[in-house]
Order: sequence, then C-alpha cells, then structure tokens
Amino acid sequence: MSQPNIVVICSDQHHPLITGYREHPYIQTPNLDQLAAEGTYFSRAYSNCPVCTPSRMSFVTGKYPNQIDSWFLGCPLDREEMTWARKLDQAGIPSAMFGKMDFCGDYQDGGFSEYKIIKKRPAFNPYPRATPLYSRLEGHVREDKRKTILNAGICEDVVTDGNTGYDKDLGFYDHDRVVTDWAIDYLKRKGKNEEQKPWAMYVGLMFPHWPYRVPKPYYDKYYPDNVVMPHDAHFPNDRLHPQVRNMQNALGLGEITEPDLRNLLASYYGMITALDDNIGRIIAELKAQNLYDNTYIVYMSDHGENLGEHGLFFKQCSYEASVGVPLIVKGPGLPSGQRIDQPVTLVDLYPTLMDIAGLETEPDRPGMSWLPLIKDGRQQGRHDYAFSEYHGNFFKQDWYMLVKDGYKFTYYVNDRPSLFNLEEDPQEMTDLAGEESYRELLHQFEVLLREIVDPEAVSLRAKRDLGLIGSNGEDYTLTLTDPACKEWIKQGIFQDEAEFPKWEGQEGILQKGGV
Repeated sequence: MSQPNIVVICSDQHHPLITGYREHPYIQTPNLDQLAAEGTYFSRAYSNCPVCTPSRMSFVTGKYPNQIDSWFLGCPLDREEMTWARKLDQAGIPSAMFGKMDFCGDYQDGGFSEYKIIKKRPAFNPYPRATPLYSRLEGHVREDKRKTILNAGICEDVVTDGNTGYDKDLGFYDHDRVVTDWAIDYLKRKGKNEEQKPWAMYVGLMFPHWPYRVPKPYYDKYYPDNVVMPHDAHFPNDRLHPQVRNMQNALGLGEITEPDLRNLLASYYGMITALDDNIGRIIAELKAQNLYDNTYIVYMSDHGENLGEHGLFFKQCSYEASVGVPLIVKGPGLPSGQRIDQPVTLVDLYPTLMDIAGLETEPDRPGMSWLPLIKDGRQQGRHDYAFSEYHGNFFKQDWYMLVKDGYKFTYYVNDRPSLFNLEEDPQEMTDLAGEESYRELLHQFEVLLREIVDPEAVSLRAKRDLGLIGSNGEDYTLTLTDPACKEWIKQGIFQDEAEFPKWEGQEGILQKGGV
C-alpha cells in the first residue's frame, strides 16, 4: 500500500454530545456514526480556545494561542509560523484547503499548496488596537445576539455561489454545499492520479455555526418534540461564576421561552444532520475513487456550542458544551469502534499529521500524536491534562482551563477560580471552588497551570494587543465601562475601531492553484 493520504474535516460550533455515536436520543448523524464505528472517537476532546480564529490558528500551527498571540478574531498570524500544511508541502505532500480556516487579513494561504475560500476573515487595522476592545468592558451588550436566537428556524433552500448564500435568513447551508463540491472535485482529481502520491485535504465547513437556519426537511426532523431541553437554562442565571454571568449579561438574552428553545434546537439539530450529509458525500467520493481505505480521516470541530445550557448560547466559556469538541480519527491499521476517555486537545492535530506523514514535530509544539494512544491505549510522555484559554469578547478577564483526573479547573485573572467534578457532576452544576476540602486540589491545579503558562503575564500581553491597557498601565477591564468607552470614541479620545474589522481585500472567492 502506498503512503496514506490525509483528510481533515472541521465543522464550526458542534456541541460535543450531539451525535448519534455519543448516544444522543434524537440526532441523525449516520455518516459520523459509521466513521466512529470504523475508527476511534474521543469523549474528552477540547478546543484550545473556544472561539473560531484562535482555535484554528492553534491547531494549524500546533501551538497554544498564547504561544502565537492569537487572542481573538481579527488577530493575524505571523507569516513565519510553521503550519502543518506548509510542512507537508515542503516534504512533497501537497495540501489543499477548501472553506473556512480563518487566517486573518491578507495572509490567507497558511502554506497550503492550493485553496478556495468563500468567507474571509479580516484583520484588525491598526493592530495592535489603539482603541479598547469594548466587548470586554463592563456594561457591554450585543443586542443582535437575542435576535439571532429568535430568528432561528427554516431558511429558503436556494442555490447560490456560496459567497452570496449567507445572511441572517439563509445561514451557511449553501456555503457548505459549495465547499463540499470543491472537496469532491479535488478527490476526483486525486482518483485519476496514477502516480498515487500522498496528499492532504482540509475541509472547513460552517455548520452548525449560527445563524440557526436550515432548509425545511432538516428542521422538520426535529421540531417540536425531538429535542433535548438544555439543563440549567435560566435567563438570568445567578448560579454562574461572576465572569460567566458577565458573559450572559453581554449576550442581552432577556427571556428565552420553551417554544423559543424548541425552535432553535430543531434548527441546530437540522444543521448537524445537514453537516453529516455533506460529510457523507465526501466519504462516498473517497470510496468511489478507491481512496477510502488508504486515507486517514479526522473529524473535529473548532469549538462547541452552549445551546441554552446554563442560560448561555454560542461558545467563549469553559463549560463542556462550549470548550468540548467531537473528535473522530479513522485510518489504515487503526482500531475500529474504540472510545478513548483520556483528555486531549486539538493542538495534537499537528503532531498527529506529522506522524502520519513520517515527519518530525518541532520540540516547541506542546501536543503529541494521537496515533500511539489510539493504537496502544497509552503513550509515554503524554500530558494527563487538557489545557484551554480565552482572551476574547464577553469576558472582562482572561481565563485558563485544565481538565485532569476527572476535575475541571478554570483560573480567572483578577477573580476567583471554579472547580467541577466532571465524573460525578457532568452537567457542571456544583462549583466546588469555595469548599475548604478542595483548597489543596485548587493549589495543585494552579501550580500546574503556572508550569504551562504565566496567566497574568499572558493576560497583560493580550490586553495590550487588544487596546485594553492604557499608556499609563491602566487596565481598562477594571476601570472603564463600555458606554464610557463609546463616549470617548465620540469625543475623539479613542479612534473609532470596530469590534469586528471589515474585510479590505478583494471580494468574492479567493483561490490559489487547482483547476
């Protein structure tokens, strides 16, 4: 058999438990279920930062976000950073990228041999920011978030070029159809390649990222009763950690009723089934081109989705639904039907792909290949913890998460930590951090965290880049409110820099190489 090929499929905002193979009672994901049956799935896989750009920049470089200063959307990656795509390409293994990866600004290729991109991610300009990222300040409210939730439901099933197939009413259904078409065209080309040289393909699908809109046949599979109502869905929720409560306040959700939730859940489930259908199309083409048996397939998501749990939506926090991700690995010679419960994170993707390709991973990468863990159930030298971090909107203070030995510890800069026993309390309802009997465990977690990262130093660096530290050293997250910041912008004290930058490059589809 020739050297194997690689396919990485990354969805966006997929709740880690909403798949058939995780025994969800209603969701229909036959293709992911079959992939899990033929490969290995991880029950404790985590994003290294639960928001799009930092997560993706982390897994494409194999470094933690704090190692590459990828704090939030709009923070560009240093062009000198090695990516697994560039390293494969330099080794003679061409790499193709179709769809969403989220490189920011005019640096969009990331070392891929060829690519096609519909939705481009702009970069802050200027960067570092001169104006505070006001979505991290006290009193910030995003009014559009409630509208996004109430606007969930059925979208018109229209055929577009993908680029025009997204708005608040259409969502990303047609984006994913077009990107899947591109992936299939690539596989057809590779199937005709008589040389049988190895290649790697990355497919970035948008579903089930909001807007929560999906064609009627998918919605009708679940509305109104084939949904699982979220736990602890209180609006507002006084049980939340103060920093997480700040997030809930910033979402401006107001009252979300049970009919609202059922409508949104049916939409979200439908998006996952539509995602599964596209994954099925890619797998079918691999088989049609006689490539399936000699191809490693990784399915994952960049982060999860709170989906009403704890009175939250979207991602950003360290609850399981947000920071957890589905992860499946299937490949030639790997065990089938296997579940691994050891914590892992997406930073491991880089060394895993190097392992598949027979290449060395640089020593400054903190992850390790999943293959020894999959093959042997153990791995010498592997960390027994999962690490994640967050420096973006809705949180006034940066947070850092560790999952180890069945516990989840979250450290909040300038605030108290939280601690959950994931084995006994999987819904994370009881915060143990205030109990005297857990003081020593909290200390052990903080010691471990400080071996990995200096949380205050990294927080200061992130805040400086995001305009949150004044010239006199003032920390605006502690002293400035969002309304005051907006007033200072009006007065010309701060520049008028948007929370989200605008795309300044060419419009339409960006393409490099291919046919």
